[in-house]
Amino acid sequence: MLKEFRTLKPYLISYRWLYIRGLSFLVLTDAGQILIPRLMGKSVDLIANGNKSGIGKLTLTIVVLAILIAVGRYGWRSYILGAARRIENDLRICLYDKLLLLSEAFYKKRKVGDLMARATNDVRSIRMATGMALIALVDGVFMTLVILTALFIGYGKLGFLIVIPLPLITVMAIFLGRLIGPLFHKVQENFAKISEHVQETFAGIRVLKSFAREGHALKIFSEINMNYGHANMALVRFWGILFPAMGFVAGLTILMLLLFGGQRIIYGQLSPGDFLAALAYLGMLLWPAMGAGWVVNMIQRGAASMKRISSVLDEIPDIKDLPGALDDLPSGSLEFRSLQFSYDERNVVLRDISFTVGKGSSMGILGRTGSGKTTMIRLISRILDPPSESIFIGGQDIRKIKISNLRSVLGIVPQDVFLFSESIKDNIIFANPDATEEMINQVVDTAGLSADLSYFPDALETVVGERGVTLSGGQKQRIAIARALVDNPEILILDDALSAVDADTEERILKKLFGIRRNKLTVMISNRVSALSYCDACIVLEDGKVNASGTHEELVAGGGFYQEIAELQKLEGIEEGNK
Repeated sequence: MLKEFRTLKPYLISYRWLYIRGLSFLVLTDAGQILIPRLMGKSVDLIANGNKSGIGKLTLTIVVLAILIAVGRYGWRSYILGAARRIENDLRICLYDKLLLLSEAFYKKRKVGDLMARATNDVRSIRMATGMALIALVDGVFMTLVILTALFIGYGKLGFLIVIPLPLITVMAIFLGRLIGPLFHKVQENFAKISEHVQETFAGIRVLKSFAREGHALKIFSEINMNYGHANMALVRFWGILFPAMGFVAGLTILMLLLFGGQRIIYGQLSPGDFLAALAYLGMLLWPAMGAGWVVNMIQRGAASMKRISSVLDEIPDIKDLPGALDDLPSGSLEFRSLQFSYDERNVVLRDISFTVGKGSSMGILGRTGSGKTTMIRLISRILDPPSESIFIGGQDIRKIKISNLRSVLGIVPQDVFLFSESIKDNIIFANPDATEEMINQVVDTAGLSADLSYFPDALETVVGERGVTLSGGQKQRIAIARALVDNPEILILDDALSAVDADTEERILKKLFGIRRNKLTVMISNRVSALSYCDACIVLEDGKVNASGTHEELVAGGGFYQEIAELQKLEGIEEGNK
């Protein structure tokens, strides 16, 4: 169980002095608590004997001890719980940082809701294990050893008799506590399923409502929520058996004291003060004995949660910087050399792709659905890892360039545009937070957004909602284009980035875009040959191979798929104009 906490070793070392100070305060607090019953016992004996002279001194001592105990409690709470909170904070940051480093393949295997559960509930359980569980463990061990010593020395045989039932409580707590881990793990898994379902439901709320499937979503949620409730009830039932059982055994210790201690008082072998002190000590012993189960519970929960978090932290990104990766920012031509790529051994997506796009020029790509166009774009940015010596920028293999440096010179507008739940302006300057107002206005105009601003209540400051839910598909695409342009990237890649705008808007945008990109490299994927006509050269992909290449005019005159699409779209344009 404790091996699961190996990941926390650096954090525990880092905050060791906070723990040492906190544990020192905890031990001093416990020492003060142990002294008070003895002083109260002496006070009772003085009163019973009619001796009032020492009462004031004992009372003052108890008051001073109470103040010191209060200060000590503040100290151990501040230091130990403070250290646990810091560990929680650091661990969550570490987990978030790791998630940022992991590649797309990881996210295909994991659901967002499950990752959210790990970053919230699981991290919280680890905080409890490194905070309150540690306090209860040290508190229980210290209190038990000191009080047992005091009882055995001060009360002899009576001390031994009254603590006979206590080991049974501890054994029950530890033995039954081992069953808590699997039960809690099941609770966490079901909580993750709830998070997954809720996140997915609200992310796809438009689709849900379009098909009137709210009832279906509610039914699924009810089932998942019921399973979560059942898992929690299994844990509650377990505690419902454990604690009453321990309470019953604890009651036996009080019975033993009343039976044997009462007899000794009657026969004058034990003073009332000593009986009161023994009763107080016994009450103090019950908490460590019963608390052992709580400690085991917290540690088991923490171990189960730590295992779930470690499974993420131990993930190795499948796409990472190679040893000796270059710090240089790549610049120059983009070249594909006999690229062949497959997702697995049987399904080859791209075959022998070779072409060059010079700096300051542009390349258009046309292809049927599934021909490998988007895969090529993802290989350039190393979202997918290309084979060695297959893609070059400025004559340098992109695999030998640091990933962050490679991506910093790329401006990519993907098919599936993602916008953050921020203002339009914040989404645009995401790639370049230092962009000036002049730069922002220029890219807004180039992307054809200027005319739309009057329709937004707060112009560029309008918040677009989660994933840009308040915008049309064309508006989202144009914001994404502005976002890619604002950093003036060396290489701009447009992956069917204007599919949601009309032909006239597309023409206006492309004229301005290619006007400001004269000295930069641009790659454009499009299914409209009218858009590809702006490129210096084009290639046609079919079944993962370059089937034809040349200028727009050459490809239109050369027959094949490109000419077929051009003629078809020309007819569509004529028909649209006649309506």
